[in-house]
Amino acid sequence: MKLILLYSCFLSIGCVSTHYDRSEKFSFSWKIGDLQSAVEEAEKLAETGVSRDRLLYQLEEGAIKRIQGDLKGSIFSFQKVAEEYDRWFGVHLKSEKRISEEFLSTLGSAEWKPYKSRIYERVMMRYYQALNYLQEGDKGRARAEIFKTRQSIEDSKQIWKKELVIAREQMKKKGVDLDKGLAVPNDPLRNELNRIKNFVPKNFPIFINPAALYLEALYFLRGGSQKDDFEKAAFSLKQLVSIYPDNQWILEDYKLAQSHVSDTEPTTYVFLETGRSPVRLEKRFDLPVMFFSATSRIPYLGISLPSLKFNDQYLKDLQVSSADNSTSFRTEILADFDLIVSQEFEKFYSLELSRAITGAVTKAGLQYITTNSVRGESETLRAVVGVSSGLLAQVTTRADLRSWSTLPKQIRFCKLPTPKDKKLTIQAIGTSFVEEISLKPAQTNLVILRSISSHVRPFVVGQISFDP
Repeated sequence: MKLILLYSCFLSIGCVSTHYDRSEKFSFSWKIGDLQSAVEEAEKLAETGVSRDRLLYQLEEGAIKRIQGDLKGSIFSFQKVAEEYDRWFGVHLKSEKRISEEFLSTLGSAEWKPYKSRIYERVMMRYYQALNYLQEGDKGRARAEIFKTRQSIEDSKQIWKKELVIAREQMKKKGVDLDKGLAVPNDPLRNELNRIKNFVPKNFPIFINPAALYLEALYFLRGGSQKDDFEKAAFSLKQLVSIYPDNQWILEDYKLAQSHVSDTEPTTYVFLETGRSPVRLEKRFDLPVMFFSATSRIPYLGISLPSLKFNDQYLKDLQVSSADNSTSFRTEILADFDLIVSQEFEKFYSLELSRAITGAVTKAGLQYITTNSVRGESETLRAVVGVSSGLLAQVTTRADLRSWSTLPKQIRFCKLPTPKDKKLTIQAIGTSFVEEISLKPAQTNLVILRSISSHVRPFVVGQISFDP
């Protein structure tokens, strides 16, 4: 009877709304470009929503407030996120696993765990916070965020390696061979993994965000004056050259950094954040017998895992011209989030799979114990317990579909000599959007725009000067 009550308790918890259900109004407002309604929904969710998701809503809130020009509000939201990072991971992202969290991840849905964010999201939070501080003219705090960006990548690599080793050891104890199971030809799991892998070039560095690298390089190249500033810039630009060996703008900056000499020509960079990053959808898989050892006694097991869907409705390019049209440039790709997200998704797929299998095996065992315990009871009670345990398995066999939805699909950029009249004309290719921007009287300017889709007018986020 205690087991029945326990199942009922879990069933009541499991029948709650999903993340997509709770954020439906927010998502709709964001997609149509209604920033005010979107930020109000994000604030409401961050303050009164389920506590396990509040970090995610604070990320959404900070990103939209930044687009609105509310820098102080954006900084405050991201500061709250940073505090959560410190609470969960410590100074160097050394993740602490809690008993309650492991209990929920094993017996409950993956979305019941507190959301701690993903590696690319942690990098982008630091990236946006650095831009916020630069726009406010606080170069010291911007520098600190830039360094934290690189540190978060390095620490996350170590966490990933350790978690992968632990997951494989746990699976072996349960008689599950992940490598053998994923090696089966034409298996749906294998096909899904290959689909994601195909988006990522084999030579692309692990967990690297080229936009964050370029911001770091520009900070030291355009804002520095000492030899070590140029050396820091050259270090980042060398990595970028390995990713984009044919990009002339990056090559120019790399050569400038190597010369240890400041550029005397006024220069303007334009960054376009366009589209929406991939979303996670749920897929159901039945694990074949290949995953299990001969002694496991589990012929088949049903699990749910996330899958990536790419958003292809986005502004493809900008044309950036001087007011007199004497110079004109198109943007080129800097950071492709379809690629970045796919790489991290593929790297963590074995971890997602091991957690899903662990939870499914545990719940299958509890379901057997529960139904077996009422075998001598009335037919009605046996039916109730059978249905309840089946419903429990259904509502708790869910993938974690949460992610930071206001991140872009791409960050594109161009570089050009600053026009003498300090005026730029920006045209969105394939749309009627045309905007004239007056540049600040600075040696180096960075203009940032955000486009949600080709149907929504782009937003001019702001300008940044890197001058010392």
